[in-house]
Amino acid sequence: MHRTTSVATTSNTYRSRDDTLPIGERAMSASSWTTTSVAEASNNQGLFFSSLNPLAPITVVMLHVLLSSHLEWAHCWPQLPEYHLIIPDLPQHSRSRHAGPFSFALAADLVAELIREHAHDGRAHLVGLSTGGFIAMEIVRRHPDIVLSAFVSNAVPINDLWKSLNSQPKLAHLGLSVLLYSPKSFLWKATGWAPEFQNEELLKEIKRNNTTRLYEAGARDTTSWSREDMAEVGQKDKRIALVAGGKQDNVEEAREMGRLLQMMGSNDGKQSRAFVVKDAIHAWNLQYPHLFARGVRAWIEKTPLPQEFEPLEPLEPLE
Repeated sequence: MHRTTSVATTSNTYRSRDDTLPIGERAMSASSWTTTSVAEASNNQGLFFSSLNPLAPITVVMLHVLLSSHLEWAHCWPQLPEYHLIIPDLPQHSRSRHAGPFSFALAADLVAELIREHAHDGRAHLVGLSTGGFIAMEIVRRHPDIVLSAFVSNAVPINDLWKSLNSQPKLAHLGLSVLLYSPKSFLWKATGWAPEFQNEELLKEIKRNNTTRLYEAGARDTTSWSREDMAEVGQKDKRIALVAGGKQDNVEEAREMGRLLQMMGSNDGKQSRAFVVKDAIHAWNLQYPHLFARGVRAWIEKTPLPQEFEPLEPLEPLE
């Protein structure tokens, strides 16, 4: 495996006066951390990934949406310099295009392999949005021993409207393709991608990854994800933050699934919670990456989430 290493840059926003980064009761010198990029997968089925801040004591794995790449997190990762970050390209995506065919199960198994081999103590906090969130849930279900906690956005069973749309994946994929190749001014407006965070390299990767085969595989697994699957995740008793974007996601389903996770948990799982960020779109890590990162940090450190994260309390008492 070939690696290239360089000194990591850190954000002054979270640096204390003595040039250490406070992490709960921990403090580490930011200047001692390095950034490592894995340039080649270890074998034909392994995933490409970037490893940032490898000397930081706690590992966080960040998982991107369908058709995207690790570059999706480019505006989030500088906000989390106190953590060792593992950020892969998922199977059949970008530099992991050789690994496939894509499925939630394969992605979960390959990311779990990364965690066992490269995370500190072989365990990590999981962060995922949409497809990445479902894969985080699949990791909890299939490999609970490697999970410290999970912070996921819009990873709940889809409603009948979306099931109907996903039942015609070729048509849905055609519509997406038209949007991707529309004038950029329309694309940015339609997606809600914040102007200051627009990333031409990421857009190129999305277009390269935009194949009918990959889209259909993602739509298939998303459609089949059920409340029974969520219940199995809850039985693994992991602390999970379930976040919904108020503008485009299914807020009430997030509320119900947050309640289900709490009900199924016996210890840590009882601390699972659902939240809504009212002004957020679906892919809001590209809209408010700094806020997204602050939420991740607060969840990992077990401190109150930013006020923009409004709790979705159960409508009925927990049984």
